[in-house]
Amino acid sequence: MQAGQRTSGREVGTVVSHVAAAISHRRPRVAVLGDVMLDEYLSGSVDRISPEAPIPVVACTSRKTSPGGAANVAANLAKLGAAASIIAIAGEDEAAAQLRGALADMGVDAAHLLAIAGRPTTRKLRVVSAGQQIVRVDFEETGALAAADIARIGRAVDSALSTCDVLVVSDYNKGACHPEVLRHAINAARHHGIPVLCDPKGRDYAKYAGASIITPNRREAAEATGQELASDRAVEAAAYALREKLGLEACLVTLGPDGMLLAEEEGPRKAEAFTQAVADVTGAGDSMIAALALARACGRSYWEAALFANAVAAVAVSRHGSVAVELDEVVSRYGIAADVPSSGKIMTRAQAAARAAELRREGRRITFTNGCFDVLHAGHVDNLEACAGFGSYLVVGLNDDDSVRRLKGPGRPVNAVEARARVLAAMSAVDCVVVFAEDTPEQLIRDIRPDVLAKGADYQSKLVVGRDIVESYGGRVELVGLAPGYSSTDLINKLKRSTS
Repeated sequence: MQAGQRTSGREVGTVVSHVAAAISHRRPRVAVLGDVMLDEYLSGSVDRISPEAPIPVVACTSRKTSPGGAANVAANLAKLGAAASIIAIAGEDEAAAQLRGALADMGVDAAHLLAIAGRPTTRKLRVVSAGQQIVRVDFEETGALAAADIARIGRAVDSALSTCDVLVVSDYNKGACHPEVLRHAINAARHHGIPVLCDPKGRDYAKYAGASIITPNRREAAEATGQELASDRAVEAAAYALREKLGLEACLVTLGPDGMLLAEEEGPRKAEAFTQAVADVTGAGDSMIAALALARACGRSYWEAALFANAVAAVAVSRHGSVAVELDEVVSRYGIAADVPSSGKIMTRAQAAARAAELRREGRRITFTNGCFDVLHAGHVDNLEACAGFGSYLVVGLNDDDSVRRLKGPGRPVNAVEARARVLAAMSAVDCVVVFAEDTPEQLIRDIRPDVLAKGADYQSKLVVGRDIVESYGGRVELVGLAPGYSSTDLINKLKRSTS
């Protein structure tokens, strides 16, 4: 097994930033098939024990509801930036109405949330005091569905697959993931070339055969294989056994505080969990598979998707209750700038956008420029000082290593993004540095909304990326004269000649 990799490192920062960039370019479409429920929380204080029985008396001070189960997976997908839709069953009751309303508020398409007469919507009521659950009461019906209802779900799956990039199966053993439904869904998805990611339940995993990946936790994997999974080696063996038996591309076993283990054709890899205080694990699995699906929809490998999912799950368990995780929070905590030491000028995209909005409200003028800044020279210094003169706050968009490589070719960059960002941040003319993964800064310009977009005068006869965006809200483009005799490429070539 390859060495465990902590998910706070540069590799995860890069993955998080790349996924965020991909989402901004193309909003992935993810359909969720599974068991929805309404989570209810009654919160209050405990000051005494009941005289009727040795149990705490909770003085209720608040009540809230939120989508649970597969609905929470869809809510997480929407918060993370996907176009999410749900395929599920519910009752014809007040809980269903609340669930539909909450999903609509979150931007989840619930057109395929099918009402089943006489079957109540699954509801889970939790009583909480001082951040701790005291008791949970479940209201549910888990009996077999009628053949007509199974057929209805199948038709809904066919409709959803015609417009989605990835299908998630969120099985809570409440009836929607009937073996016949899953067999139809997986076969249809494979026919369309759509990946299927399954969060499984129960002991018999035969109904997940042919899926792309399953994501059991340690206990679930142990039950499914009949093995005791007390060591990483045992988990690895179980994961590969499930992968082979079900014909999967990969199996990802989540290990709680021990991270997660990925078994795929290239070999096993383990990602260590983030070291942090855990407030509540409720809904963490939903957040994890939503993130995994979204990263796969963005074209990331299973390992990269697992790292992104690990970061999202870390945010989820740091908060109380089953709450959908927002992409900005993940990027802010674990994006590429999060691990780059600086004076505070190096920011994530979300942080820079928030700072720019704050300054704009104060009447400050924001200037934006961008580049690779691989080997910083006097020409760069002159250019950045000139850019700073167009406003009172200069934001510099900095290409990450992969995008520099695509733009400049193999062998570039000479300096890694951390070093380039630190050098830029050390300049008095620069107020903010934001690393971006795309080939152009178009989306970053949309996020920052600068008053002035500044580029070198060599763009005089070229299309300045972002010009239309800035001019659409009254901003302007400024072209800065270039100091003659300076070129990073020329300097690099000169150094090569001097050492050859």
